[in-house]
Amino acid sequence: MTKRAAALADTRARIVAATVEAHSELGVQPTSWDEIARRAGVGVGTVYRHFRSLDDLLPACGRIVEETMALPTPDHIARAFDGARSSRARVQRLVQLVFDIYERAAPFIDNIRNERKRLPQLDPWHQMIESTLDALVREALGPMSPNRAQSEIARALVDLATWQALKQRDLAGDEIVEAVARLISFTTRSTQGTAR
Repeated sequence: MTKRAAALADTRARIVAATVEAHSELGVQPTSWDEIARRAGVGVGTVYRHFRSLDDLLPACGRIVEETMALPTPDHIARAFDGARSSRARVQRLVQLVFDIYERAAPFIDNIRNERKRLPQLDPWHQMIESTLDALVREALGPMSPNRAQSEIARALVDLATWQALKQRDLAGDEIVEAVARLISFTTRSTQGTAR
């Protein structure tokens, strides 16, 4: 790689990193090109030379966000509960897996969820996140043969909003996991026999 090509690649990487940081802190739509340029230490024209529009910039940022989220693949989901010998152990593992994702990437997930209606470019990421969380719940609860209500309650209990509300109460991570796992376990036992 020539020095010029290396410098261009470095500038591009700085712009993407600055954008990811700004999106995490401010949101996607509120992040201006001026803010990106300031954080990257370049002029606004330089940002535009590398990325002509948000449609060009979001995929580059998306790769970093996907790495940060580290969502489990379908194969990983299928094996995620191997060795969990009881329903309670499966539920505990489910909550831990999902809440670990939030620990890594809550600001990104929150922004994607909140801004996707105004920025349809975010919808594929939203769908990927939601389908992964749905699949984790299905896999964890599968052997318990949950009815629809049990599945929906479990999904709500591992939702980002639930995690955020509990984090705001200054509970430790293990306390949050334990409390939510207990609630899901109670729900799957107490609603047995409810219409599917």
